[in-house]
Amino acid sequence: MINYTQGGIERNGSISSEVMYRDLFLLNPQPMWVYDVETFEILNVNEAAVRHYGYSREEFLHLTIKDLRPAADIPILVSAVKKVRKYDKLYSTGVYRHQKKNGTIIDVNIQSNIIYIDGRKAELVLATDITEKCKADEKFKAIFEHTRDAIIICDDDGNCLDYNVALVDMFGYSRTELDQINLFTLLKVRDGENSHDLWKRFLKGEIRSGKMHLIHKDGSLIIGSFNAKPNILPGMHLCVVTDITEKVLKSKALIVSNERYKLILNAANEAIYDWDIERDKVEWGTGFKDIFGYDLAVYNNHIWSDNIYHEDKERVVREITEALDDESREMLVTECRYVKCDERVALVEHRIIFLRNVNGKAIRAVGSVRDITDYKQNLHRIQLQNEQLKEIAWIQSHVVRAPLTRMMGLVELLRMGEYGDLGKEEILNLVQQSATELDNVIKEIVNKADKVQSEDD
Repeated sequence: MINYTQGGIERNGSISSEVMYRDLFLLNPQPMWVYDVETFEILNVNEAAVRHYGYSREEFLHLTIKDLRPAADIPILVSAVKKVRKYDKLYSTGVYRHQKKNGTIIDVNIQSNIIYIDGRKAELVLATDITEKCKADEKFKAIFEHTRDAIIICDDDGNCLDYNVALVDMFGYSRTELDQINLFTLLKVRDGENSHDLWKRFLKGEIRSGKMHLIHKDGSLIIGSFNAKPNILPGMHLCVVTDITEKVLKSKALIVSNERYKLILNAANEAIYDWDIERDKVEWGTGFKDIFGYDLAVYNNHIWSDNIYHEDKERVVREITEALDDESREMLVTECRYVKCDERVALVEHRIIFLRNVNGKAIRAVGSVRDITDYKQNLHRIQLQNEQLKEIAWIQSHVVRAPLTRMMGLVELLRMGEYGDLGKEEILNLVQQSATELDNVIKEIVNKADKVQSEDD
C-alpha cells in the first residue's frame, strides 16, 4: 500500500516496489500527479508535470487541481470530481482544458485511477497534452467539411464510412442513401476493366492518383481527378475527388475551336494573324507565306513591319500606334505598299481589331492583310472603261446627232423638191459631206469600243 507522508508518498515494502514507484510515477515521461478528491489539493507530482506546466515542485505542492484549469472550466472540474466521490470509479478518462503557469491553454487527455493514502481518497492522474492533435483535428474537420472536393473514407470492402458535404452535392444522393452505398456503385469503369481488380491494386498502393469516370445519381457522367491513400488507419482508406467535368469539356471545346481556327487560317485568302500585344508575339496563319512568300520559320517576329514600303512605313506605324493608344478605338483599316519576298511591291489592305482590358489598354489584336494589287488595278481599269463608255455615249448623243440631223433635213428638201437658191447637185454634195462626217464619227465610236473591249480582255 502507498502511504502519504509530509514529504510525499512513502513507499513501504521491498526495493522492487520502490523501483516500480520511481519508474511508473517519478520517471514517467508523461505529466502525473496525485490529488485529494475532497480538498482538490495536489499531494504529489512528477518531474514531467513540473517541466510541462512550468511550476516548480514546491509550487505544485501548494496548488489545487483547480489552479490547473481556466476559471471558466472549474465548474466542469467540480462536477467531474463529485462523480468520482459519489460513484467511487476506479478508472476514468476524458478530454479537458488545462492552463500552464504562463497562462497558456492546452488540451489534455486525462486518465485517472482511485487510490487511498492513509485512508484518504485520492486520484492518480496521467495527463497527455493533445493540443497539437486537437488543432490538427480541427484543421482536418474544417477542410473535410468546407472543401469543394469530395472526400470519402471507405473500409476494405469499399463501404462508405464517412464523407463530406461536397460528396453529397457531387453525386446527388442523400446521406441516408450514401450510408447504404458501396464505392463501386459510384464508379464507371472502362471496357475491359474490372472495378474489384482496380480496388485490389489501390489497397496494395499501386494506384494513388489519376482520372476516373463516376456516375451521378441521375445517371450522368462525372469526370473526376482523384488522390487516394490506403490505410490511413488500419482498414480505413481515404479518397479525395475533384470534379473536372466542366474543365475537361471546355478543354475539348477549346481544342475543337483551335482546330477550326487553324482551318480558317489555312483556308482564308488573306494573311491572318493573332497579336499578343503584351508579349509582342505574333502568330501568323499559313496564308502569309502563300501570299507574300516569306518563310515564317526563318524570319523574325517583326517580319510585317520590316517589309512595309519605305515611303509608307512611317505613316503606317504612326496609324497603328495612334490606334493602340486610343482607348475607344476598336478597329483600324489602312492601305500601304508592301515588299514581297521576290521584291515585287504589292498594294495591301491591313485590318486590325483590338481587344482591350477594363482599363482600355489594348492587350491583343487580330489582324488580316490582303493583297489588293489586282483588285485596285481592276478597279482602275473599270474606272477608265466607264470614262470611255461615257465618252462614247456623249459622242452618240451629241456628235452623231449633228451630221445625222443635216442629212435628214437635206433628204426632206429633195423629197419635197423645194431647193430654194440651192441646186440639186449642191444639196447632194451636202448630203455626201454629212454622210462622210457621220461615217467618221461611227468609226471613232467603233475604235473606242474596240479599245474598251481589248482592255477588258
